[in-house]
Amino acid sequence: MKHTVDLYNHSRRTAKVTTRVAGMTRYRTYRVSLSEQECDCRQWKVDGIPCSHALEVCREYAVDPIIFVSECYSTTEYALTYSSGFIASLSDIEEWDEPNFQLRHNPDRMIRRRG
Repeated sequence: MKHTVDLYNHSRRTAKVTTRVAGMTRYRTYRVSLSEQECDCRQWKVDGIPCSHALEVCREYAVDPIIFVSECYSTTEYALTYSSGFIASLSDIEEWDEPNFQLRHNPDRMIRRRG
């Protein structure tokens, strides 16, 4: 994908990013707000990591995108997640318990595809 930053409003820290749809002559436009950490594609809000449109704005205006990554990805938060002992790490495979159930398989229910 090729992104182009068309407009940038310095006071609001917003930009208009135009993206060419792969293999087509169509274009899509996204509004990116660095101050609100939002993009019209919504991927930034979902993941907490700047989307490709936001990264392009950061690249264009020499802004470090790391400052926009959610705090939940920090090493401090990672350490806090496992510090309480509530979530135990997986032990070695030799220490795993054998399952006490058997998987049932019905070959009549399999969908056979052509080809």
